[in-house]
Amino acid sequence: MKVSYKKHAVTFLSMAMVMTACNKQLDINVDPSKLTSDQVSLSALLPSTIQFTATSFYNAGQYGNYYPQYFAGNAGQEAQIESYNPYGFDNIWESAYRDAMPNLKDMISRAQTAGAPQYRGIGKLLLALNLMQCSDIWGDVPYSEAFLGLSNLSPKYDPQSEIYNNYLKDLLDEAITDLSQPIPASTVLQVGSTDLVYGGGTAGAANWLKAAYGARARYYIHLSLKDASNLQKAASDASQAISDQTGALDLQLKYSQERPNPWFTYLSNTAATSRSARPAQYFVNLLNGNSYYSGIVDPRISKFVDKGTAATYIGKPAGVRNGVATTDITANTFYGQRTSVIPILTYAEIQFIRAEALFNTNKTDAYAAYLNGIKGSMKKLGVSDTDAGTYINNPAVSKGAQSFTLTDIMLQKYIANFMQLETWSDMRRYQYSTTIYPGLTKPDNIPNALNPWVQRGNFPDNEPGRNPNVPSSDQWTKIWLFNN
Repeated sequence: MKVSYKKHAVTFLSMAMVMTACNKQLDINVDPSKLTSDQVSLSALLPSTIQFTATSFYNAGQYGNYYPQYFAGNAGQEAQIESYNPYGFDNIWESAYRDAMPNLKDMISRAQTAGAPQYRGIGKLLLALNLMQCSDIWGDVPYSEAFLGLSNLSPKYDPQSEIYNNYLKDLLDEAITDLSQPIPASTVLQVGSTDLVYGGGTAGAANWLKAAYGARARYYIHLSLKDASNLQKAASDASQAISDQTGALDLQLKYSQERPNPWFTYLSNTAATSRSARPAQYFVNLLNGNSYYSGIVDPRISKFVDKGTAATYIGKPAGVRNGVATTDITANTFYGQRTSVIPILTYAEIQFIRAEALFNTNKTDAYAAYLNGIKGSMKKLGVSDTDAGTYINNPAVSKGAQSFTLTDIMLQKYIANFMQLETWSDMRRYQYSTTIYPGLTKPDNIPNALNPWVQRGNFPDNEPGRNPNVPSSDQWTKIWLFNN
């Protein structure tokens, strides 16, 4: 069986996803898994692309969150594996390259032919977000020759510089242009109730447009250390992005009783003693008052992690065998609930992007965005206004526009983005700086004699066997984006 960068078309029947199957090389040039436009409509294709994108971001979080020290390995694993386990990159790769991106390319093509600009814009936005995440993890990745089926089973790996400077830029610019177009008069071409994020209609189109501006703000902040002029672009886009402070209009997929959140499914199917991760000490200490925010207990702590019957919140030390921990992710936590969300892009993140982008040029607006980011994080998690106000008004948090620092912005963004791999991009942009991330330490027993910080993910184990163009790499060499 050979898996190629080939479309695995999916259709929805009563909003239930039909699982895709592996492609087999056939002796005829017919793709039996490719459904034609008369077999599946744009409205039926849209929910699968949203679902696949959410799964891709979930997989990135589940398997990658050792790197920014949101998670640390449990007591039963070897120390060097606890924080730098290459397992799981196959899952991230396949959810993006087998499922999400081929179907998004298909939806974009069909929307172009049909004259459906909102479908086309949503497709380009989600494709850009998937491609950006993949490139941030691996660096050089296939794109320009990918998703061509039997006509090219071994696509080249495009340099990350081209991914960023050409393909991502075009996708995001075009998504904004498409989502700004008038909604077609034909109901067949209008995005409707199969939009699992915003529910379709005029309001849905406006919210997708705001999400596209937010995604481009993320793109520009990624490039800001390459070219400082990108900071102003990031700030400008952030000002036009998601503006609802409650988190209700974040770009995210909310799950249901019938289709539970994958974190809940993972927790339900894996005994606590067998799970490979616990909330890491570095993250928990930012919330329990034992590190940067000395003596201040963050009211989000019980939303993010569960200490059960333990007296105190204790995170798992990264890379330390048998380190004591009392915290876990359970169904009692915000992201572990059956009907919770998988976030892709949030109001809080956008506010912290704006704060970082304006920090050197407009302290007043940067400070306002910084506080808005904290407030947005609190509201999304359901923290009471009283508890949120007590925390935010503490002098260690509300330092004033002339006294707050870049460290304050990035630490609060780190907290707000819990379990989202986007934080790893931030850490590598600043090369794990202990000025930006005070108290951050390398795990013990990193499997490299030079003891470097990890810079990239491993390519999937089976990728060299199906594509001879896979570049040689290790986890210690900086990718282009973070090699400043």
